[in-house]
Amino acid sequence: MTKRSIILSIIFASVLMLQACGDVLTPATPASTEEEVAVQEESKASVSEASVSETSASEAQEEYYYGDYKELSVGDRAPWFSAEIVSGSDTVFEMADMQGKVILINFWATWCPPCVREMPAFDMLFSDYKDSDEVAIVAVDVCEDRKTVDKFVYDNGYMFPIAYDEEGNIGLQYPTDGIPYTVIVGKDGYIKNIHLGAMDAETQYKEYKADIEAALAE
Repeated sequence: MTKRSIILSIIFASVLMLQACGDVLTPATPASTEEEVAVQEESKASVSEASVSETSASEAQEEYYYGDYKELSVGDRAPWFSAEIVSGSDTVFEMADMQGKVILINFWATWCPPCVREMPAFDMLFSDYKDSDEVAIVAVDVCEDRKTVDKFVYDNGYMFPIAYDEEGNIGLQYPTDGIPYTVIVGKDGYIKNIHLGAMDAETQYKEYKADIEAALAE
């Protein structure tokens, strides 16, 4: 894909994120002399050192996975992100630290009626799993200012982690046709289910709970 295509894809994803709510990864020849053997052994050592360096570089690249800025599907690796949590402090949700857990990621906004309608479901799920070391829940507010998000959280008294995404950078990693948009990530870091749109909180609670339990059982 060309650089221009990537830029256009990112811009297109940004526009989609701001749309109205969606309801709805030859053997070496043996040396024949002592001098040749010495040269060969030195060459092997150099190759071995290079391999270690390449492995280290590869591991460094995998240290933080940003994804490909494309529409995600079940079975795709979930992009990692870091986001500050609404809490009155500098608490951060760091997805890299959540590896090995089942993660529920919800994208929402205060102006989105279905988003607001399903919010109590996340409070119930958080209550179920808050003492678990195997489940993480976070709701990422997309492209709203902190003051708006803080007021919403304060007025409703929600306790589950809610994160800021003022610039929409996290949303770009999870492109969608609308919100609410909820992704269930398995312990292996790959997406197990995706929900676009929402019904009432009780219905969504049951659906998400079933997804989480299925992912835990894997």
